[in-house]
Amino acid sequence: MNLASKAASVAAMALSLGLFVAAQQPADMVGTWSGEATLEGMDEPNILTLVLELKDGKLAGHMTDQYQAIDGDIADVVFEQGAFNFTVPALFGEGHQGTILFKMKISGESMKGEIEIPEMPAKGTWQATKRK
Repeated sequence: MNLASKAASVAAMALSLGLFVAAQQPADMVGTWSGEATLEGMDEPNILTLVLELKDGKLAGHMTDQYQAIDGDIADVVFEQGAFNFTVPALFGEGHQGTILFKMKISGESMKGEIEIPEMPAKGTWQATKRK
């Protein structure tokens, strides 16, 4: 086997392994994730808890917070190449409903990223770890 054939063979194995690992990642996300969310201009962080499960091979979940403003199922889930984006409904102020947009990056047992509430408008961050 010449050098070019060996390199092609190694590249094919690496690609196959990468696809296998990527296919396993949603299952690795299943569990309870919790951490602090902070919004620009707000003094107190909010503790958000996200419970993820696989339904029909896709990630689904339910999120709550310490103030009972968030208690709903996640939607618009996109999970690819270490990015995990989703939305969740929330109540603001005197019963006004809105949506929180999450754009997260996954690294092992932790995720962190940006959150946005278009109705306020407000931006911030959320950093969570997976409970064991």
